[in-house]
Amino acid sequence: MTAAAPSLGTLPASRRQRTALRSAIKTPSLWIFGLLVLAAVVAPLITSYDPTAINVGPALAPPSAKHWFGTDGYGMDVYTRVVYGARRDLLLALASASLAAAIGVPLGAVSAYFRGPTDSVLQRFSEMLQSFPVVLLAMAVLIAVGASLTNLAIVIAVINVPVFLRISRSIVLPLAQAEFVDAARLTGNGSVSIIGRHLLPNVVGPTMAQFTVTFAWAIQIIAGLSFLGLGVRIPEAEWGLMVQQGSTYIVAGQWWPSFFPGLAIFIAVLTLNRVGTFIHGLTGARV
Repeated sequence: MTAAAPSLGTLPASRRQRTALRSAIKTPSLWIFGLLVLAAVVAPLITSYDPTAINVGPALAPPSAKHWFGTDGYGMDVYTRVVYGARRDLLLALASASLAAAIGVPLGAVSAYFRGPTDSVLQRFSEMLQSFPVVLLAMAVLIAVGASLTNLAIVIAVINVPVFLRISRSIVLPLAQAEFVDAARLTGNGSVSIIGRHLLPNVVGPTMAQFTVTFAWAIQIIAGLSFLGLGVRIPEAEWGLMVQQGSTYIVAGQWWPSFFPGLAIFIAVLTLNRVGTFIHGLTGARV
């Protein structure tokens, strides 16, 4: 009887990484997301219209050779706006996820290293943020401080800080009592040096895995808030805003103004989650 092939999680670290890397290279998801990013970068080279220009064609014209994804109610080219919308959504989501990780990971390490009152305060702060419904909290803050791209990115980042804080804390907590930390302390290293040089590097792998999940989640929240009128405003190109604009025409049979940006959101989120799976395999992280 032929023995069953070992699962990825049971392989040695180096072999697991090679296996996951080969699988990632072969999978369509990584390439599709790469093409989406590439399209956002070279948007002016692969489009023929200004994404904010109205009346570039007849209003609500169906997909054709001239307008691949048709036009919306303002006569804007939907294909152009979807491509330029990738720039805004991916950049905002990347900025939000990066800021959340930059704040949450060090705070989690500090919480685990010092413990005591510091740990208690940070844990209560984390629980307080997570106790609110995410969308309602984001809506309340944006209504209070004003809807702008900067405020949108900051709000989404702050909401995600507890996720990275808890991951970082759970990893650093047992390491803070390890012998190598005691040795570093006895050789004259201060707390900042120990946390930065000896503890935080151990958090990189799990953080990378969680980062892609947060990246995908941020795209959904940005689109959702824009759909509700609290994100990007007309005439700027943004996927959620385009879905909201096109939704009023679906009942009349004009499906394309909202279908294509909705499809872009679906593809971006799906492929990002797949990328996160591969990073999980490469690093052995648990998300």
